[in-house]
Amino acid sequence: MSSHGLGHASRVCAVLQQIAKELPTLEVWLAGDTPLWFWKMNLPQNCTFILYKEATDVGLVQAGPFKHELKLTLERVLGFIQFPADRIKDVIAEVKKFQPHFILSDISPLGIKIGQHLKMPTLLLENFTWDWIYQPFLEKEKRFEEIIFAMQQIYSLVDMRLQCTPFCQAIAGARGLNPVYRQSMGNKKHLFSQLGIDEDEKYILVTTGGISMHHSFGEISQDHYLVIPGDYPKKTSHGRTIYLPMNANISFPDLVQEASCVVGKAGYGTIAECWGMNTPFLGVFRNSFRESDVLRKFCQQNLVFQEISLQGFHDGSWVNSLPSLFAKASKMNSIDRVNGAKQASAEMIKFALSLI
Repeated sequence: MSSHGLGHASRVCAVLQQIAKELPTLEVWLAGDTPLWFWKMNLPQNCTFILYKEATDVGLVQAGPFKHELKLTLERVLGFIQFPADRIKDVIAEVKKFQPHFILSDISPLGIKIGQHLKMPTLLLENFTWDWIYQPFLEKEKRFEEIIFAMQQIYSLVDMRLQCTPFCQAIAGARGLNPVYRQSMGNKKHLFSQLGIDEDEKYILVTTGGISMHHSFGEISQDHYLVIPGDYPKKTSHGRTIYLPMNANISFPDLVQEASCVVGKAGYGTIAECWGMNTPFLGVFRNSFRESDVLRKFCQQNLVFQEISLQGFHDGSWVNSLPSLFAKASKMNSIDRVNGAKQASAEMIKFALSLI
């Protein structure tokens, strides 16, 4: 899976959680740069896994959660898509030794390339692919043309393509899924105990996805705590603000489920979890990222949602949007959602059985 943020790994975990419900045991070989603690926190107990640390993707080289470096991205992707034999031979050997029923890729082209090499079936899980993301960059840098062509060729090789709503480009023959999100464990008492607050308290969750940044909002509300996950060495509290390490072993879906609202970067994983758990969302979009228009439209049509500016997010003036957001939420009925992870699980199990 791509290690561009934590959204792709989150989506894979959501699917594996569902597959594991259908099977007594599940063995998974994982390749990527997503840290070990993430998989330990998110994979079910009947799922045994091997994590192979490997750069499986470049995506966009980020300069923080909201900016990317175009020239550096170009250089790294040009090197990556050559797939030099001396760089991928060890990955190929490990996959061959593991002998999976199929290879699943969440937009990373490496798994598809290995499947082609080993003549193993491949599945692609996506709401966009990198060739589509890179297309606007052609105006500034023509060398993206060869990258786009190479990516299109690789993605066309898959045996099955699953597209997660909101997806960016409909592909003929692909299976469409609802938004894919990790399930909340639903243990409110345990969650609030971990946060160190009483169950009758309320909190707002602030997130920038898997790419951390530090905040200095000050006291936002006397009615709510702020819960902010990030690159913190330990859980600390300052007034009504709670800072959490990302590896604090506190379920992020549980945090979304119980939050009065989520505030932060509008990435696929956060949006899908807010959708699945009917949690209001104040979102900041990356205007330089092509996916943003698709995500914005989905939020406007399907969530209790308001957009905030990046400046408003940084300076804390987003708090002025809370009354109208909460007013919208009070008028909305909770809706039972069908998790796209269940649909993906059913498709993958059916696919695996067809191979047997």
